[in-house]
Amino acid sequence: MRKIYTNQDIMQIARSGQKELHLGQGERLTDIARETAARYGIKVVKYGSAHAGTTNTAPAASGASRPVREGSEGNVYDLLIKGGTCVIPEMGLIKTNICVKGGKVAAITSETPPARDVVDATGKYVMPGIIDPHTHLGLFTGFESELESETRSAVLGGVTTIGTYFNQESSYLPLIAGLRNQVPALSRTDMIPHLSIRTDEQVAELDKYSAQGLNSYKVYMCGVPGIYPNQEDGFIVKLMKRMKELPPWANPILSVHCENQSICDYATDEWQGKTLRTLDDWNETHPNLAEGEAVQRTSYLSQEIGVRAYVVHSSTKEAMERLRLLKHDKLFVETTSPYLALDTGSGIGAYGKMLPPIREEESRMALWDGIRSGLIDTIGTDNTVMTSAEKNIRGGMQGAGAGYPTLGTHLVSVLNEGIFKQEVMLDKLVPLMTMNPAKIFGVYPRKGTIMPGSDADIVIVDLNTERTVRPGDLLSRSDFSLFQGRKLRAWPVMTIKGGRIAAQNGRITDDSVRGDILEH
Repeated sequence: MRKIYTNQDIMQIARSGQKELHLGQGERLTDIARETAARYGIKVVKYGSAHAGTTNTAPAASGASRPVREGSEGNVYDLLIKGGTCVIPEMGLIKTNICVKGGKVAAITSETPPARDVVDATGKYVMPGIIDPHTHLGLFTGFESELESETRSAVLGGVTTIGTYFNQESSYLPLIAGLRNQVPALSRTDMIPHLSIRTDEQVAELDKYSAQGLNSYKVYMCGVPGIYPNQEDGFIVKLMKRMKELPPWANPILSVHCENQSICDYATDEWQGKTLRTLDDWNETHPNLAEGEAVQRTSYLSQEIGVRAYVVHSSTKEAMERLRLLKHDKLFVETTSPYLALDTGSGIGAYGKMLPPIREEESRMALWDGIRSGLIDTIGTDNTVMTSAEKNIRGGMQGAGAGYPTLGTHLVSVLNEGIFKQEVMLDKLVPLMTMNPAKIFGVYPRKGTIMPGSDADIVIVDLNTERTVRPGDLLSRSDFSLFQGRKLRAWPVMTIKGGRIAAQNGRITDDSVRGDILEH
């Protein structure tokens, strides 16, 4: 027998056309669920009502309702977050208190129940832990070392779950077994593994990966020289068809690096004998046209074969123009925080060299329009950690490698740009970094929301907190940041992972917090 009705339950009842909710013995509603019931005219019939058929209209959340608790009425919560404005996807901004017990959200209430620890979030915003769906770890140093350092940086920046891409030619089965030991031992965040599929052997093993809960894969229409080879269209079609054969419950998804390899090769050849000096020069080696064409191809293949596809790190206005015409219900689109906050005129020089490149301002503005219009579903980072020496920053634009650390500044850079410059509402931005990636990659509602039963991964943000970015403060193993020396506003002031306060005011407060592999 269920004990708690949430807002999502009430929404389902409303969509079904029902006008009454009959509560069984011991069953209750969260305060937000009561408010929603009242708004939709759904009457709540309490168990044991004195008159058969008597109904009681649900009171508003501001009423004196008791919080829903686990166990007996006298039980004390582990943690109470009070006084803040909660940003709950699909509900909006709500002033309420959050109760945590056993690492889970236990209640959402207007009351102030007893708790062993109390966090006063007055004047601040309380939101689900941030999910960065797109990271790379261990490309330029040992994976285990970076798993530790970069997830620590992530937690400091409000990120509590990362999606990490893995790339190899051999079977992934040994890697999966290793991750099940490495992540709980070393990672400060949970992890959603994504597997790059490169060989026929890996395609043949897809059902084995899926059976272990790993249903997220990736291909590169355009490769990264020396790191990732590109996959031909025929191979991508074969992979998609194999995904289509997986059980319906798997609901697999294919991430696609969308650039046209031939166009990029041709454009790069055009620069032979010339010296790359600026980000605009670098941009010309991977033209906007190459991304626009590849997005179109991905949309068509996904729709025709009938599998879900996820366009990673979309960066151009050309991609947005294609998506306005071609996006369908199986196609999802990601951009990244650097593409939203920086452009070729940002003055960051070779530090900003990346694939795909950071684009011109017109494309950056088109990405923000894509967020406003709903074309863009998620915001990731494409975090690729390297030091200045590993990047060869002294070699300038010509000699520098592609990649940069971003986890520690992901959330604040999006909020700083999105709220104060682009004037996008907070409840519009937060779902792109929480609920949307959680739903797309199959970990919702455990992640991506603040509701009874969800993991107590929570970040508290003070929109008025402004700090100058110093690489050493971010706890990455890298010695640079794309935002170094810049003042950013709207920093996270507390990160709660699994109900424990892991970071506060720019410092790690509980370094024993660990994450796990999330099956999806």
